[in-house]
Amino acid sequence: MVKRTRVTMADVARVAQVTPQTVSRAFRNAPDISEETRRRVLKAAAELNYIMNNTASSLHYGSSRQIVIVYDNLLNIYFSVMIDYLQTILRERGYSTLVHSVSEHKFDRSSYEFAISNNAAGVISFLEPTDDIEQLIEHFGLPVLLLGRRTDLKNVDSVSCDDVEGGRKAAQYLIGQGASRLAFITVDLSVSCARDRLAGFEAEALKAGLAAPTVIDGYAVPLEETLKTLYRNKDGAPDGIFCFNDMFAFDVLYSFEENAIPPIPIVGYDCVQQEIHLPHRIPSIGPNKKAFASTAVDMMIGSIERGGREKRVVTVEVRLMNCQ
Repeated sequence: MVKRTRVTMADVARVAQVTPQTVSRAFRNAPDISEETRRRVLKAAAELNYIMNNTASSLHYGSSRQIVIVYDNLLNIYFSVMIDYLQTILRERGYSTLVHSVSEHKFDRSSYEFAISNNAAGVISFLEPTDDIEQLIEHFGLPVLLLGRRTDLKNVDSVSCDDVEGGRKAAQYLIGQGASRLAFITVDLSVSCARDRLAGFEAEALKAGLAAPTVIDGYAVPLEETLKTLYRNKDGAPDGIFCFNDMFAFDVLYSFEENAIPPIPIVGYDCVQQEIHLPHRIPSIGPNKKAFASTAVDMMIGSIERGGREKRVVTVEVRLMNCQ
């Protein structure tokens, strides 16, 4: 295959009879370019098969149109759904995305440096930032928005669910189904949304005169083994389970079926069945995910365009979606 010379901005400018700067402004849809000029530039670019070099453009203007999205679990459907919403909305706003999966379960220095090295305009992270991120933002100025969790860092914005209320709604549902021995299957409680969900769940259980829920670490040992051990003594086993996310809830359903454990009320979190139709339907707590993503994008772009400003924190309401 013969490698062809890449068409440059100067080539497009020559054919369109404008300056290279005008070509750049036309591609960025700058307000000082007339519609007639913009059409002429785009027509010339199409004829020449020109592809804009976004990296070079962002280096020249000091600001890219790329947002890095950081998350940690390729197997969690929720991230796939949310990232799809974020990408779609950002694309509509003229931004591209670079998805960065990590294994540390935290947004740390290496992830921030990854965004800097890729000349990102900002970062949307599903993972809570480590303390050193605060100093890095002060130094580099690359804005970070935390999505779905909370942080005390003074220069990291956040958009999160009302997870305490979500825990309350989960308990109300299970108690309404006749459950009186509740359990919460969770990730590490160092995660802010896990603590909040447990706080609401426990408060509602105690309000109803029940014992505090049993807390089960969903990752400590294989969840199926934990459940098999727990349900050997059926009399003392939980009769209602709240899961930190829908993936845990589906694991519980699978384990019950595989081990012939009688079904009990289960409620998940994230409402992934709004977007993905699965054969086993479960009640689940969560926000309107498209609106959730849209709020995050609005805040991220606002941070990029306005520069320095006060920390912003937004909490969105959740609802119970009964998929049964």
